[in-house]
Amino acid sequence: MSNLEVMKDAAVAAGKFMRGAGNQTEHTQKSNAKDFVTVADIKSQDLIRKQLNEAFANTVVLSEEDSEEERKQLYAPNFTGFILDPIDGTYNFKRGMQESAISIGYIENGESVAGVVYDPYKDELYEAELGKGALMNGQPIHVSGQSDLEGAAVAFSNSYDDKAMARTLKRHVAIYEQSGVMPWTSCPGSGILIMAWVACGRIDAYHHNGIKPWDNAAAFIIAKEAGATILDLQGNDAKFTTSTLNIGTPAIVNKLQQIFSSLPAELLS
Repeated sequence: MSNLEVMKDAAVAAGKFMRGAGNQTEHTQKSNAKDFVTVADIKSQDLIRKQLNEAFANTVVLSEEDSEEERKQLYAPNFTGFILDPIDGTYNFKRGMQESAISIGYIENGESVAGVVYDPYKDELYEAELGKGALMNGQPIHVSGQSDLEGAAVAFSNSYDDKAMARTLKRHVAIYEQSGVMPWTSCPGSGILIMAWVACGRIDAYHHNGIKPWDNAAAFIIAKEAGATILDLQGNDAKFTTSTLNIGTPAIVNKLQQIFSSLPAELLS
């Protein structure tokens, strides 16, 4: 069985658990009251890790919920292994919003080469392998053909860091101030789902600061294979370890980047 098939099976199994785990929201606070890990996060992580370890006994499997010391491996230039986010959108999960996802990415020598994102509430399974295109529930997907900011759907997402969230809001308002157009704005609580929606054309672009490798590991390869442009907020090509992001259909990303390039550096971090 290929890496991708095992990843898909593990994500769907974790999703089945997640759908029935709405009462397992007891949590431990991490950085602040908005940043926490639930019992369900850990159980989902353990379920996925068990399946990956059984299939690939000698391959590293790292999770968002691992220690900071363990996660340092992700930043090594030659890192190879699986990276998982057992429940992205934990705040949404705890509140019963049904807007969360499971992500499993496979990194080879520092590059994302395969990824799976599963939305168990919509039963949508996104997948991609390098050079093979992106699929949702087995059907090819592609970013939108939107070329104008007017009529575009542009998302950002919440941050556990109050100051970082304020910078995001100012950056988004700058789109209107600089262009005279305020795009249709979304702020869901799962960056991974937003990137999956970029890949299938539901959202045209997404900008964020404070993105993490476990958010990007699967979503980047899915979006890239669906035709997305993926930059950091300074306009450089983004890697899965990049912490700022401007991702979406190429024309909209380029228009946003022109605006962002005129902003104070503090709004791009």
